[in-house]
Amino acid sequence: MRDAVTIKSFPNGLKLILDPSIPFENLYVAYAQKLIDSERFLGDAKLVITFEGRNLSELEERALIEAFSEYTRVTVLCVMDKNEKKNEVFIQAANAFSPSGKVENTSVYKGTLHAGQNLETKGSIVVLGDVNPGASVVAEGSVVILGTVYGEVRAGVKGDESSFVAALDIKCDSIEVAQKTCTMFSKSAGFLRKIAGAKIIYAGEEGAVCEDITKEFLADIPF
Repeated sequence: MRDAVTIKSFPNGLKLILDPSIPFENLYVAYAQKLIDSERFLGDAKLVITFEGRNLSELEERALIEAFSEYTRVTVLCVMDKNEKKNEVFIQAANAFSPSGKVENTSVYKGTLHAGQNLETKGSIVVLGDVNPGASVVAEGSVVILGTVYGEVRAGVKGDESSFVAALDIKCDSIEVAQKTCTMFSKSAGFLRKIAGAKIIYAGEEGAVCEDITKEFLADIPF
């Protein structure tokens, strides 16, 4: 008989293969039991996860993510999908927030932040969505936005120069890292042009530095 939930590991993460044929309530019970049985093996790791075999609604996916904190000591950094550019950021997030790194406290927010919503954390945070105009994310650690930044994002607000901001796209005017501001404009043909695309911003010796997120660059990030 096929298992309702199968767990397979990959570097920095777990693949959870879900039975598509049973009701979600039954799947959740089997899923929770699988996590309980694996708790000792998983330990207090910080992991990227991916779901396969079943189409999940947003509420169902959230329930499965939150089950990790309910039944294990694992911190779920983010949920990987099939988009190559996003996955580059996922892996960077996993590396930056790994147990061997400096960041101890990492939280995950799933969903888009709308005007008037403000997230503040003493650690680092991964946002699985956009940061819309009028919304803000403020962290003492690093900030990874798996979406587009239109609003305010500040990382390392107490001066931690090992912190950074990474996002799939940035359309706001500026980003702050370790109390250093990076203006998200470049001069082209005599005009100011807003910088777009997947970027990472970190604190350099003379100010905040903005770099493209590429496969080559990921191997040489200075933290």
